Amino acid sequence: MKKYILFVITTLLPLLASAHHSFAPHFDADKPVSISGTIIEYERRNPHAYLNIRAEDASGRVTDWRCESHGFTQLARNGITPEMLAPGTRVGISGSQHRRDPNMCFFDMVYLEDGRELSVNGPRGQVSSQEEQRDSIFGTWMLLPGGFATSGPQFMMDFLTPEGKAAVAQYNPFTDDPTYRCEPVAIRRVWGAPGTPLAITRQGDDVVISYEWMDAKRIIHMNQDVVPLDAEPSILGYSIGHFEDDTLVIETGRFTQGVLNQFVTAEGQPMRGLLHSDQLRTVERLSLDQERNRLVMSMDHYDDAFFSRDFPNYTREYRPSTLDIQPFGCIPEQLK
Repeated sequence: MKKYILFVITTLLPLLASAHHSFAPHFDADKPVSISGTIIEYERRNPHAYLNIRAEDASGRVTDWRCESHGFTQLARNGITPEMLAPGTRVGISGSQHRRDPNMCFFDMVYLEDGRELSVNGPRGQVSSQEEQRDSIFGTWMLLPGGFATSGPQFMMDFLTPEGKAAVAQYNPFTDDPTYRCEPVAIRRVWGAPGTPLAITRQGDDVVISYEWMDAKRIIHMNQDVVPLDAEPSILGYSIGHFEDDTLVIETGRFTQGVLNQFVTAEGQPMRGLLHSDQLRTVERLSLDQERNRLVMSMDHYDDAFFSRDFPNYTREYRPSTLDIQPFGCIPEQLK
């Protein structure tokens, strides 16, 4: 099984940024691991599944490993099912070493005794089925891979107000992020969740956006002119909308404080996060690029409490999907 390690590292590491939380702060891509052993337990969890393996090296030393990957829903869609990973099954995995726990890793390949080699990102070279041509924004969609970094520098950290700096100083990205509590996090992060579909539907006069990620659901109130001041604040806020030609414009306010980027790096400084205040306002524009058959989501952020300037525009694109929205059933993370 070791003969596959170089191939895995050179071909799959660019895809690891699609993990639901940032890869780099937890795992070291420069420290590959290859493990063979017997499965103790496959933890069918979202947002991350865990495979517990009892491995024995050439000297007879036994080590128990706990290695994570994408959520079990995403793994099953990509061909790695719970039935393959039953307790007692002999298996091999390869991936990257955890930065803080010597017996943890992120696995990106699974090697079965029957010779199958399964990538957590799905079959290599798989040809996508022909897409259904859409004539509106309504339907089920899947985020297009874009190589967007989920950790690293964030230039907006240079424009924090004193209030914003104080909030950032109190935030620990390894314990305080809402995903650890199975909360859907900031609006732009549900839009950026990889490997899970979203659906845009009508509900009477309103529009509903359902994200498989964290079972998040938003009602876009189409019969209101302003966000009501007495609306209950929430992590995804309160949204009103209207159409400008075929573009759905969504205005959202009444947020609780949230996290726009879980991990932010700056040379010589500890890991931090990019937060927003409860004064955040967002304007989203959803449109169909019919020629390319793509849903385009464009978002502007405004937060005068935590930032001295406005955010740059945030845009993501989505392809049509035939997947059904599955219950996410998040289980809070065991932090390391």
